[in-house]
Amino acid sequence: MAHRLFRRGAVAALLAGSLAAGCGKSEECEKVRLEASKAWQLVTTQAGEAELKGPPGFEELSEAQKAEHVKQWGEIEKQSEMVSSSFTYERITWKTADPAREKTNQAFNGYSAKSEFLVFSAALKTANAKFDETAKLCKE
Repeated sequence: MAHRLFRRGAVAALLAGSLAAGCGKSEECEKVRLEASKAWQLVTTQAGEAELKGPPGFEELSEAQKAEHVKQWGEIEKQSEMVSSSFTYERITWKTADPAREKTNQAFNGYSAKSEFLVFSAALKTANAKFDETAKLCKE
């Protein structure tokens, strides 16, 4: 009888320990998920601002160049919003986040005047790092 109680106690302790470990990971995941969401929200906001402002000398660009600028930044804004939204809820929608992140980075890397947007570039770099950290801790 004492042997069974000991075994049950040991099983209960082991189960409680594994649940506590899971909770710790869950808390870490929650923290980085929220940080990633905020980082991608900042990228979205900055993309919207860049779309409206344009690079230095924007006024001197041709109408076609201005339209291309607006198109590219609109795409960056849309895709980064999709990433941010993917991190909004506890259950991360990786099927949306992964391709949207890729498209955001491709659009910015393909933008001809990206060197004029150093603050945005830094925000995107931070958001990408938060994405990677979240994937490492939360992706199943």
